[in-house]
Amino acid sequence: MYTLATPTRDQCFRLIRQIGMPPHIQRHSLMVAEISLYLGRLLKVQNPGLDLDLLQASALLHDIAKAPSLVTGESHSELGAKMLDDLGYMQISPIVKEHASMEADRLIGPITESLIVNYSDKRVKHDQIVSLEDRFCDLMDRYGKTQEHKDRIWSKLGLYLALEKKIFAQLPIDPGGRELMSLSPQNHAGIESEHYDWEKIESGVIGRWQIRRA
Repeated sequence: MYTLATPTRDQCFRLIRQIGMPPHIQRHSLMVAEISLYLGRLLKVQNPGLDLDLLQASALLHDIAKAPSLVTGESHSELGAKMLDDLGYMQISPIVKEHASMEADRLIGPITESLIVNYSDKRVKHDQIVSLEDRFCDLMDRYGKTQEHKDRIWSKLGLYLALEKKIFAQLPIDPGGRELMSLSPQNHAGIESEHYDWEKIESGVIGRWQIRRA
């Protein structure tokens, strides 16, 4: 299996267009990338090993399989990791796979690109920056089909609050501070598709993930 270099921002946008990512997921991904890069640049002072290019690409592509997974019923994080593995982006795929879950043992050790993308994703409701509490209320409303599901989602909030504390202990800003809450995505002309037409996905590796809608 070949491994490609981390894709640039423009290459990520090209892949997003090829795969037919719906516009609302594009806007969410742009905002997650904006937060990830903002935090990453500040955290790099004490964590010089952080790779900002990897951080940006992983954030932009973290929901690459969101739309296909709604059709197939698969986990969007696992499907996204498979897609990126097949494309040769081996550094990104583990971050995409891990972005939708959190376990206590991941809070031990240094702050990684994976943790930053995961946290940033939980600060964006659709394309708006919100608190962790607001985001988890939204997740419960959308995915808490039963009380058991709601309890399972809410139980993860404590882990994300602990992650937030870990991240901001190294920063000169607060989680709800104006510096973070006022961020806006650096958009890219032409990234949004008018609609997602799976027939437009290019041939080759990407074509393997084409979804034909009835």
